[in-house]
Amino acid sequence: MLRPEFAVKRLGERYDRAEVDEFVERILATANRTTTPSVTVEDLRSAAFRTPLLGPGYSAREVDDFLTDAENWLPDRPVVRQGPTGQRREPPLFTPVRLREGYSFEDVDEFVERVMATVNGEPVKRPVTVRELRKVQFTPVRLAEGYDVEEVDDWLDEAERWLTGQD
Repeated sequence: MLRPEFAVKRLGERYDRAEVDEFVERILATANRTTTPSVTVEDLRSAAFRTPLLGPGYSAREVDDFLTDAENWLPDRPVVRQGPTGQRREPPLFTPVRLREGYSFEDVDEFVERVMATVNGEPVKRPVTVRELRKVQFTPVRLAEGYDVEEVDDWLDEAERWLTGQD
């Protein structure tokens, strides 16, 4: 398996190169079955890297995409994550709001669909990672209908617990 080459950026979202390089080496050793203890899917989904204060770093988008793809190479490929009773998790129902700030229906619905597919072990083009869940930002709406901000934010906290296996 070849080591990925990430674009180096001086501005914008970027990750510390040394931290990413060390983690990528562990991923490749796990995929090639040359190390113990190995990197797990949980490790991939919860990986976090510092952003360099000054200076260059790897493109966050490219690293995140690599980590998502890497799930397919690991011995403990994604498992079906279901609720405590082994049943499928159901998508949330959010309250629409009009006279106060809300989140765009389209943005939230698209993201929720990916989260639900990820936690229920269904095929999804880009499974949601904990890192992505923590950084997601929805388009705010003010004069049109949108979802209640507090309800969506509370649900994101719950979804993070699902992805990290704390629920």
